Amino acid sequence: MADEALRLPFREVLWDDHLMDTAQGVSVHMHTPRREGAVFRCGESWEGNTSGYFQIFRDGPGYRLYYRGADDSRDGDGRKIGGTPGRFCAAESPDGVHFSRPSLGVVSWRGTGSNNILFDREMDNIFIFRDQNPDCPEEERYKGLCGEFRQALMLYTSPDGARFSETGHRVMEGGNFDSLNTCFWNPVFKRYDLYYRVTRPPRRKDGPERNAEGHVRDIYHAVSPDFVHWTEKGPIDFGPDAPDFQMYTNNIMPYPRAPHIYIGWPARYTERRMDKESIPCLPDWPVRRGLIEEEGRSGTAMTDTMLMISPGRWTYGDMYMAYGMAETLNPVTGDEEISLYATENYRVAPTELIRYTLRQDGFFSWRAPWREGRVLTRPLILPGDQMSLNFSTSAQGYVRIRVLDGAGEPIPNLDSGYLFGDALRRDVPFRGALSQAAGRPVRLEFVMSDADVYSVTFRDACPPHLR
Repeated sequence: MADEALRLPFREVLWDDHLMDTAQGVSVHMHTPRREGAVFRCGESWEGNTSGYFQIFRDGPGYRLYYRGADDSRDGDGRKIGGTPGRFCAAESPDGVHFSRPSLGVVSWRGTGSNNILFDREMDNIFIFRDQNPDCPEEERYKGLCGEFRQALMLYTSPDGARFSETGHRVMEGGNFDSLNTCFWNPVFKRYDLYYRVTRPPRRKDGPERNAEGHVRDIYHAVSPDFVHWTEKGPIDFGPDAPDFQMYTNNIMPYPRAPHIYIGWPARYTERRMDKESIPCLPDWPVRRGLIEEEGRSGTAMTDTMLMISPGRWTYGDMYMAYGMAETLNPVTGDEEISLYATENYRVAPTELIRYTLRQDGFFSWRAPWREGRVLTRPLILPGDQMSLNFSTSAQGYVRIRVLDGAGEPIPNLDSGYLFGDALRRDVPFRGALSQAAGRPVRLEFVMSDADVYSVTFRDACPPHLR
């Protein structure tokens, strides 16, 4: 039995059925983010309506935001009348809600260095991240990966995140790289993970992918212990029955509160040039018609995200999710929450970055309706002596947790009783010490009614900054 038991991390987010052995009346439920409004508008002269590839991450007490500033000016009939090339820029925020442009003095734009531009030449898709590897030299703490010329993924480095040096190092070859290629250091696995754009032949001749180009955009994965020697892992496996969705971006990252779990929200690219009856019925038809006549797929292709429902304008480049997330405060409850960001107005007006919010750990939950449900987990090894719960119930709902031994019998005094309320971190009030279950396989039994359970945390094992 011990060999079969799963050793839990300090926090397990309940986003799938991975821990479930049996479940009756409880299912995995996906939650919809709340739209909070625009937090950043690309209205400067070096920005515009094709700004994009936003990337946000915590850096010290606040957040850094990187993005491509670009414009493709059109008249009312969709005819090109001007624009600016793509130049990567930086912004900053103390709280993930209010953003400003620092005056970097790195690039002269129209005679002044008072701007937030990072590079003095066109940059389409550079991905910038702060290297969390403790062995990383400080002069290379910020890294940029640019898919230049679709031949290689080129490395840029910086000690401060503002002034980058071109190293000439080819991190990866053999892909297309004409998208946002992402990378990060994972402290749990002690390795770098790289996800990058490739194209491949379609696996099937039919299906909903609407592929009119003869190839499929896909995501490949590679790993490295040192950012020098890379092992290619091949394409992400979505299962044998997965359709040939076109993955334009990947946005894959470790979930900050439980980095053993990866999350991503790829932009799905769909070519609709064959749907001649529907295309004129979409928003902004005069502009779209001009785009079709001048540039083809810019008017017939469209994107949405695979993680949340996105109405948007049904245009190519709209509703791209920003890479990364921020921890912000709910102004009503004062609780921590997750902020996500997505673009709007692509090709129609200056791009805006829209903020969406979710409960902490709230992408998915185990949910039970008013009729009582039950989950029995796989055999587990518990990592700590104090369990806390992120959960919510109705006024009459409840969550009850019992710890069972290897034979499926309740362990005395390890019964939470009926918990109700709404809390991000409610200590589970076992009458006995959870330590009596330490080091041996046990199962957790969840009995639920009109309730959601989002995550389970073992507080004494959890790093202080994640509690």
